[in-house]
Amino acid sequence: MSAKPFRRLLLTNDDGIAAPGLAVLEEIAAALADEVWVFAPEHDRSGAGQSISLHAPLRVYGQGERRYAVSGTPADCVLFAMAEWLADSPPDLVLSGVNCGANVSDSVQYSGTVGAVLCAQHLGLPAISLSQAFHQRDSVNWGPVTRLAPELIVSIWEQSRAACCWNVNFPDMPVEQIQGNRLTTESVGSAPRARLRPGQDGRGLPYWWLMFERNYSAVTGPEEDVTALREGFVSVAPMRNGCGWKP
Repeated sequence: MSAKPFRRLLLTNDDGIAAPGLAVLEEIAAALADEVWVFAPEHDRSGAGQSISLHAPLRVYGQGERRYAVSGTPADCVLFAMAEWLADSPPDLVLSGVNCGANVSDSVQYSGTVGAVLCAQHLGLPAISLSQAFHQRDSVNWGPVTRLAPELIVSIWEQSRAACCWNVNFPDMPVEQIQGNRLTTESVGSAPRARLRPGQDGRGLPYWWLMFERNYSAVTGPEEDVTALREGFVSVAPMRNGCGWKP
């Protein structure tokens, strides 16, 4: 009999099938489950939230054993996997990530990483999104999530096996300096307004890049997700009430 805690895991993300964070998650999952299925977007779909594809067909491309690239959103990936390959044999748990960058505060509502676990929860599946904070995008330290996520995933699952979903964020610091896990709430007020950066395309027609003005210093509550990362804790935020996990 296998000593691994999970029989089957379903993995997805919003950074795309080739993202380094997904490779990190696949390594974590392989150590936890007898069987790992991956359905991830063909391209980066950051900011997709819980959106699904209603105006275009989905196409799926095999990327190896039990590994598929999907032309749609992270939520599409979960729905496709559950409607086709895993319809009669659902996974014990859905994992989404590992996102390159924190998904905290006002960013949560737009996150495709989080959107995937909310979609899983709607289907009656427990799910956890995982994100690794960074200070420099070209030198992300995946050490915290690699070292700390396996035990935390099992702990969350064992304590809340009902269809609960969680948003977990790992701080950007050496693992030895991380203080532990903190149960948090989603903070607000870090993105007080949107910004538009104008430009022109090759034909001289205008376009705009949507951006956000951010101010994380406005978040100070000890129970809030941003504060937990700032103080060196892993932020563990339930996306629904009554999920019943304690650090």
